[in-house]
Amino acid sequence: MGKLFKFEVGAPTTAKKGTTHGLWNPYDAHIPCVFFGWGIKPGKTNRETYMTDIAPTIAALLQIQMPSGSVGKVITELIK
Repeated sequence: MGKLFKFEVGAPTTAKKGTTHGLWNPYDAHIPCVFFGWGIKPGKTNRETYMTDIAPTIAALLQIQMPSGSVGKVITELIK
């Protein structure tokens, strides 16, 4: 049976564990990015990617024009 995950939106204002916005730590700099579903090739990449790559990648998956202000690049390893 599959698992259902619930993602909470927002950041705590005071934290006894972890960090809040505005602090830089190495463990805050690496954010997992997971794509799954139609048109996604199974696998993984060890290539350095950025948050700015998400919008161009989604546009490529939908076969639509990239956003005009986009500065990222398509994560080509994902596309079938």
